[in-house]
Amino acid sequence: MNKLSIVILCFVALLVIDASAQLDTHGPYQGKRQNEFDLNFLKEIFKNQNSNVVLSPFSVKILLTLIYEASDTSLGSSVSNTKRELSTVIQNDNIEQTRSYYKQLLESAQQDHKDFDLNIATNFFVDDFIEVFNKYQQIASTHYHAMVDQVSYSNPSQAAATINNWVSQHTFGRLREIVTPDNLEGAVITLINVIYFKGLWTFPFPEVANNVKPFYGSRGKPTSAQYMEQNGHFYYDNSAELGAQILRLPYRGDKLAMYFILPNPDSSIKQVLDRINSESLHLALWYMEENEVNVTIPKFKIDFSEQLSEPLQQIGIREIFSQNASLPLLSRGRGARNEVRVSRIFQKAGITINELGSEAYAATEIQLINKFGGNGVQIFTANRPFIFFIEDETLGTMLFAGKIEEPTF
Repeated sequence: MNKLSIVILCFVALLVIDASAQLDTHGPYQGKRQNEFDLNFLKEIFKNQNSNVVLSPFSVKILLTLIYEASDTSLGSSVSNTKRELSTVIQNDNIEQTRSYYKQLLESAQQDHKDFDLNIATNFFVDDFIEVFNKYQQIASTHYHAMVDQVSYSNPSQAAATINNWVSQHTFGRLREIVTPDNLEGAVITLINVIYFKGLWTFPFPEVANNVKPFYGSRGKPTSAQYMEQNGHFYYDNSAELGAQILRLPYRGDKLAMYFILPNPDSSIKQVLDRINSESLHLALWYMEENEVNVTIPKFKIDFSEQLSEPLQQIGIREIFSQNASLPLLSRGRGARNEVRVSRIFQKAGITINELGSEAYAATEIQLINKFGGNGVQIFTANRPFIFFIEDETLGTMLFAGKIEEPTF
C-alpha cells in the first residue's frame, strides 16, 4: 500500500548591493562548525554536475531536522531506524544543542539590522484530514519558528496557489511559483523554508565597463568572461593542505561573508573536494590572515535546479523514502494511519554576482507520500573553476554554496 505524500519546499534569497567603505572587524569563528552534512551533501551534488551549481545546504538541513523531530518515538518502545539514520547523517547527536542552535540563529535573523535584512521562515501546509500532534507543533514553533496551516490537497490548484502566494510574500515577489497542481499529486503535507537576505558589500568593487578577459573552464578551451577587480585588505590564505587559495569578501554588518576557494593551477575542484572535511576547512579558515590582495573575480549568474533525493540517499538518508519510514508525529488523522514517507526532495536556486554585490535564491521541495597579516600583495585571480559559499559567521553556518565551471552573466 502506498504511503501518503508530503511535500517540503525551502526557498532562499540573497541580495547584496553597493556600500560605503567600513573597517573589517572579522575574527575567525571559534566554535564547532556544524557543516559535515553540508560538505558531504555538496560533494555528492558537485561530482555529478559538470556545470555551474548553487544550492542552500542550510535550507535542506533545517527541513531534514524537522523531519527528524517528526520521527520521535517517545510513544513507542525503541528508537526507529528512521530516527537513527537521520541523526547520523545530519549530526543530531544532542537534540537539545541542535534546537538551541536553530533557535539562536532564527532569533538573530528576526532582529532589526541597520546594514542588512535577513528573514528566515518555515511553514507546514497540511491536508485538512491530517492531525499534527500538538507536541510536534510546539517543538516546531518554539525551536524552529515553523508554523502550520491547513490546505485541501483534493483541490490541487487552490493548494498550489496558497503555497505559491506564501512563498512570493516571504521572498518579496522574488519567487512566484514553486509548485504546480501536478507537483502536489498524492501530497498530504508541504514543508517550506524561506530565507531572504539583503545586504551590502563592505568593500564594493569599482564598476569598469567591458572588463572582458579569458576564463579557463573545464571544457578545455578558454571562454570570455566579464571581470571585476580591486586591490584591498582582505582575509586570505594559500592553503597547502587544500591545494587552493581562499579569499573572504565580507558584507556589512559583521555577520555574513562570501568565501571563494580557488584550486591551484595544478589542482582541480575534485581534488580540493577530496581534501575538504569539516576539520580541514575549519583549520583553513582559521589560518586566514588579513593581507593586501589584488582580487579578480568574474561576474556570474546561475540558475540551477536539481532532484536531491538520490544524492541524499547516497550519503545515507534512505529510510524516509521507503515503506519503512517512521514519522509518527506527522501521521495522525483519518486515512493517515502512521503511513507517510518522503517521495522527493527538490531544490531550485539562483545567484548573481557583480560589482555591487550578489543576489541569490533557492527553493527546496521534499515530498512525502503515503510511505520526508600580510606578506606583500597577494594575487587572487579566479580565471579558472572555483568553489564559493556564503556563511553566517556568528554561528559558522553555511547558507549558500556553489561552484563555477564557466561563468555566464
